Amino acid sequence: MTGDPRQADVEASQALLDQVDRDDAVQLPALSTAELCVLGAMQATLVDEDAWSWWSGKAEAERFELSAMALKFLVHRGLLAEPEPGPAEQDPGPGDESGASETGDAPGESVGLPVRPLLAMILAGRTQPSFIVVRREGAKAEPDRMRLYGIAEEGRGLRAVLAEEATGNHVSRFGPAYKYVLASPAEAVRSLLRWVDRPPAGHRFGRRPSKVIDVYQPNKGMGPDLDRFEVRRSSAGLSVERNQDGTPIDCDEETLGRHLSELLSGPGSAA
Repeated sequence: MTGDPRQADVEASQALLDQVDRDDAVQLPALSTAELCVLGAMQATLVDEDAWSWWSGKAEAERFELSAMALKFLVHRGLLAEPEPGPAEQDPGPGDESGASETGDAPGESVGLPVRPLLAMILAGRTQPSFIVVRREGAKAEPDRMRLYGIAEEGRGLRAVLAEEATGNHVSRFGPAYKYVLASPAEAVRSLLRWVDRPPAGHRFGRRPSKVIDVYQPNKGMGPDLDRFEVRRSSAGLSVERNQDGTPIDCDEETLGRHLSELLSGPGSAA
């Protein structure tokens, strides 16, 4: 008798979460835009406009070809399972070229290839986030390249945070690349505090521009709910303005960290 063929993946996923609890952060595989699009992960939540424009600007035939290539490469990397042999086995095809999410299936299921644990963590954050954090250097600035996605577990709440960074590099024909780290909730908050403390690129003299932390909670109410923290640093310390009431709060890093932790681990992260 053989056990559940997916049991090893379940145990590997739990081991990965245990490692995050122990080490605070674990490196995950990088992915290209083509890989994210064929899995339905690029367009599932907040869209990266540059990457999506690269993908949607291609002809349908080219997207179909890239989809097939990306799926084969994901299998080669061990991020998707090998297709089971059969009498009429075909190359793994992309199903609908615009991604699995268009069919209503779970990521990867429309192509019949089980998702391995490392990729499953990325897809969990990308397609079903309990929250999304977007950073800006200034209230009117464009978002920077780092995003955070909450990964919650039913009955246990927030379990980990997926950190995604757009590298600005292209992977051969597969388009813009992204790096991923799986972090503990505490480490994710610490990373935000380090970013707040870091002077903006190119800033030398005068008043620092504010740092803005936008927290979207897709599972809250009818649509994405936005909580904004606008943080200014001066010689007197931190001044934090939250969009709930607009009243500046004088606080230190510890207090700001507590506000962020409470929001990220709150009811919207209960899965």
